[in-house]
Amino acid sequence: MYDVTFTRESGRRVAVVCYQARAEEIGAKAGEAFGRVAEHLARTGTPVTGPAVSCYTTGPEVFDVASGFVVEGEVQPGDGVEQCQLPSCDIATTTHAGPYDELAKAYDALRAGVLAHGRRLVEDGIMWEEYWSPPGTPPEQTRTVVCWPVVPQDD
Repeated sequence: MYDVTFTRESGRRVAVVCYQARAEEIGAKAGEAFGRVAEHLARTGTPVTGPAVSCYTTGPEVFDVASGFVVEGEVQPGDGVEQCQLPSCDIATTTHAGPYDELAKAYDALRAGVLAHGRRLVEDGIMWEEYWSPPGTPPEQTRTVVCWPVVPQDD
């Protein structure tokens, strides 16, 4: 069962590595990106202040992805790491507990919940996933929050 909630994203900063990937490649590439970002942040003394995040925009066959960690201050670029800022906007969220290969259920629930509340997803911008479980967490205990900007249906 998925609960869909609506909140306001404040526009947090995220230190990221950007890449393109097909759906089946995202897990491995995101893992590499998280490692590079973590090493860079440690080297530059930039503290992580939130979850691991992957931001997505979709293309015809591949996703444009930016994976990294929420940080409080400015990101010193280097080592392929750059700063990304989440949009300040209204978002819909739902939490998926379980393996990543079952995330489609969360997306289906999010879409249905958004429509049921008289809103629509902003399809032409970014959306993101927040990963709240550390590496090594058993798949059935993994917690992922799906976040997607929304507007009223009549916009």
